[in-house]
Amino acid sequence: MSSQRELLAWAMASLAALALLVGGVAQWQKDARTRWAVFLAGNPHSGRHLFQEKGCARCHAVNGVGGGLAPDLGFQRPARGSIDQLVAAMWNHAPRMWEQMRAQNVSYPVISQEEMAHLFAYLYTARYVDEPGDAVHGRRLFESKACSHCHGLYGVGGGIGPDLASVKGGDTPIVWTQAMWNHAPAMETGMQQVGLSWPKFEEREMNNLLAYIRETLGRPKREFELLPADPDRGRKLFQTKSCAVCHGANAEGSRSAPKLGPRPDAPLTIVQFAGLMWNHSPEMWRAMQARNIARPTFEDQEMADLISYLQSLRYFEPGGSAQVGETLFGQRGCADCHGRQGEGTRAGPPLRERGRTYASISLARALWQHGPRMYERAQQLGRPWPTLAESDIGDLVVFLNTAVAKNQ
Repeated sequence: MSSQRELLAWAMASLAALALLVGGVAQWQKDARTRWAVFLAGNPHSGRHLFQEKGCARCHAVNGVGGGLAPDLGFQRPARGSIDQLVAAMWNHAPRMWEQMRAQNVSYPVISQEEMAHLFAYLYTARYVDEPGDAVHGRRLFESKACSHCHGLYGVGGGIGPDLASVKGGDTPIVWTQAMWNHAPAMETGMQQVGLSWPKFEEREMNNLLAYIRETLGRPKREFELLPADPDRGRKLFQTKSCAVCHGANAEGSRSAPKLGPRPDAPLTIVQFAGLMWNHSPEMWRAMQARNIARPTFEDQEMADLISYLQSLRYFEPGGSAQVGETLFGQRGCADCHGRQGEGTRAGPPLRERGRTYASISLARALWQHGPRMYERAQQLGRPWPTLAESDIGDLVVFLNTAVAKNQ
């Protein structure tokens, strides 16, 4: 009996430990997903006000509005829309920024994690992440892809479909994606009736087409109205809209549909995502009909939330290599102060403490909060400020998070 009681006690203890582990991992994943999707979950309206309140607009402009002492943080050619690009640029130019602030006797603003998320959301929407596109090429595509056969622009063009000038917000990436999906079946039917084949858009063609529409309409960008987006709502939509039936419960892909979660060739922009949805729309519709699945439509905020969820999956498993990140940690000089494994030294605190996870934005916030002291310390030691490439960010984040996971 004694041995049975011991066995039962061990079994109960093991189950309790397993439940605690599963609960801890689930909570860590939930928290990490929220943090890694924060550039879409932040509020761009708040970020715009913070950009003024924190003094950023004194030196920086955004799409031509603001100061001229530092680079414009809005649309550029080539575009610098990705989070890692922004973080790397912020890191590399930080010493010059701090020196200019000291020279002009500008007080150093305190920025919280939440405020940093809002600021990045503002910059994200200002840049749209997407490349600006070539409006001239887009106009040719509007003709060659037979868009003008059905659609007009301010009355110029076909009248089979609606005039694109009447589509509210249709010149913004998220609404564009939503409209393309919702109206694809009707467009396919109309094209079949007039003998037109379904056009395909490759590489940056959808960006160029949208650039032409946006330039012709000349309207203010309205992506602000669709954010902040909610990745948790997007996850529920992924289930309720039947996306998970073909693409898997966590967008991991299946035999009938491709993977939408983390993968090296995942589309980097919303408009590229719209292009893929458009290209495969007829096949998806027929596959859904074969499985007796009603084709879903998306309204109001729903496409923004869905895209936020899919983006959070990409950032939940950020692209990069822990081994490369460990090497970079040494090569960029981080290990000199923080230790070879980020365990901390007298010169710098530990970076892989239990329960801590990293994302691109948390690195940006840490740089802003601790950067001036780091820069001062580097000068005292006679060491140059390290320069980071865009690709370094993902490798460093994976390395730091892998180290944290091993210690849990």
